[in-house]
Amino acid sequence: MKIFFDKEAIKGKYEKMMTDQFHHIDFVSDIQGNTDAEAIISMPGFLKPENLDLFKQLKWVHLLTAGYDQINLEYYLNRNIVLTNAKDVFSIQIAEDIFSKILYFDRNIKKHIHHMSNGLWQYEKVQFDIAHSTVGIIGCGSIGFEIAKRMKAFDAHIIGYKRSFEAVPYFDEIYTDQIGLTKLYEESDYIVVSLPLTKETYHMIDERAFSLMKENAVIINVARGDIIDQEALIKALKNKQIRAAGLDVMSPEPLPSDHELWHLENVLITPHNASSSPYFNQRLIRQAIETIKSYISNQELDNRIV
Repeated sequence: MKIFFDKEAIKGKYEKMMTDQFHHIDFVSDIQGNTDAEAIISMPGFLKPENLDLFKQLKWVHLLTAGYDQINLEYYLNRNIVLTNAKDVFSIQIAEDIFSKILYFDRNIKKHIHHMSNGLWQYEKVQFDIAHSTVGIIGCGSIGFEIAKRMKAFDAHIIGYKRSFEAVPYFDEIYTDQIGLTKLYEESDYIVVSLPLTKETYHMIDERAFSLMKENAVIINVARGDIIDQEALIKALKNKQIRAAGLDVMSPEPLPSDHELWHLENVLITPHNASSSPYFNQRLIRQAIETIKSYISNQELDNRIV
């Protein structure tokens, strides 16, 4: 079996970690003379139809990201190519990042940083706790699971929304329909967006959704910017319909330097940085290795997209 891999994404000791596991697999990174590869492991940038068309024997593509909104799924379906993703690689660090954003607002971190710069010893009243709050997680996959697991340590009530029902550990309630989603908007003190961007989820959090939320609600988006109608979000923030927004993803990216979101007092922006971790590459390669093992032994691929 021959696997073509993205040399820019997998190199050095991480390439060795992967290749040392499979001595019977021919790993190649030069496209010249290797378009007979059965599988590709790559970042989304390479996975354009015009590149994939070169690989006539292609049966499987492993995507080195969790998000797949840049991928033409219909192309894979038409060619009967299996597509898997790095679904569990980003979950732990993204879950930790969410707490940084919530606590930034709850613990008045911005004010304290300002006071520090001025050498000012000034008490700031704290009005919100995660403890005993209701946390609504939209998207109950691996990221949602890791968020809920940690939220339980904060003694929060966890409700979730997903497309189809299945019990997920640490969630107190799971909703799958619009009635349940409405209830999540109405009851949640913190709303975390952690589901994929698809045709169905594009702008799903719109002006109506913001009108249902509590005035003290904080929304955190670590998924994709276009899941939220950004103009509706800005309006809700300006009109104090919600308390604040912690945004790791925006529309567009990079966010233009003159965009008004940068200047709203009740917004914290990080530049698509929630997935950053010193263990990122290790997790990425380990997951790729496990997926290769499952693929070559014809086992079920729990990270299969199509």
